[in-house]
Amino acid sequence: MTRTSQYVDAFWEPDFTSTRGYDILTKRNKDIRKVSKELEEYYKERVKAEQNYSKAIQTLVRKLEGKEELGDLGKALRELKLQTERIGRSHEEAANSFQMLYNELSKFNDEQKSLKQQVEERTKSSQNDKLQKYKACMSCKDKYISKCKEKEAAEEGFNQARQSVQITSKELGKAGKAKEKADEAQQQADANYRSSVQALEASRKLWEKEMEDACNNFQRLEEQRIDFFRDSVWKCTNVDSKACVDHDEGAEAVRTVLQYCDISKDLQEFIDNNKLSGKRPEPVLYEDYDRRPIQGAPSRTQTMRPPQPLPPMQHPRNPPPRPTDGPLISLEEVDEHYSLARAIPNEEYSYARVFPGPI
Repeated sequence: MTRTSQYVDAFWEPDFTSTRGYDILTKRNKDIRKVSKELEEYYKERVKAEQNYSKAIQTLVRKLEGKEELGDLGKALRELKLQTERIGRSHEEAANSFQMLYNELSKFNDEQKSLKQQVEERTKSSQNDKLQKYKACMSCKDKYISKCKEKEAAEEGFNQARQSVQITSKELGKAGKAKEKADEAQQQADANYRSSVQALEASRKLWEKEMEDACNNFQRLEEQRIDFFRDSVWKCTNVDSKACVDHDEGAEAVRTVLQYCDISKDLQEFIDNNKLSGKRPEPVLYEDYDRRPIQGAPSRTQTMRPPQPLPPMQHPRNPPPRPTDGPLISLEEVDEHYSLARAIPNEEYSYARVFPGPI
């Protein structure tokens, strides 16, 4: 099978009534319109997606302030915010680019659709005319063949009647008239058949020319479409590549700042900016009520000095007599519901009179 690269040489068949070549081409045009519509819809939806993503990024980046972060990490967060804003603008530009691609493709598809419809209509009209002429021609041909057969039958009948010895002159004349009538009908059918063949041939030539023009126009439009689609999709990938480059450059800018981030340095900066005296509070001491400061003397809070222990007594005194009116208990055994009236030191125990009642 010979290989050809031209539509005009590829879509023909010997069958005079066949429309397969035209049907294949029109089906291809229909499939192309579907693909064109799909790509057009893709660009339309990409515009919406890029716009929504850009708005979402711009909204998100406003929530990232990082004012409280210090040092190089704070710089990295601020750089992240800056680069995220840049990415948002990049996607906004991408939305504008896809909108331009959509407008170009939509206009191109409309032009292609209009031109192909004109070619299809002309070719379809000539093809229908050819088929109608063909049917009329075949009808004339059938009638012509029928009249030829009738003429042959009439001639044969006339010849047989003329050779018969029993036929009368009247019967012979009748057979002669039938022969003449069949001959006239055959001639008329022949003329009609010849006329229909000529009309059909003229229609065939017109259809063939229209079919050739259709093949050439369809191939030319298809070449233009492929070239346009290739360029359009190439631009689409360039938009995506630019967005990826912008993303990568933004990420690299943040990484550049992060690589100088030192943990100890950031901690030291926080300490230097917020450190206090560094002196811790004094230990908390027990303050004996009996050894409380004399009234009018400066308090602990006034002097900011911890209480000092009393000096040892120079002349120890004898303890008072042991109480006898109440039970004797040690200080460690005093319940929280009792109060001490007076503690008396002793060698092993301290005694006090216990007075029941709330403290």
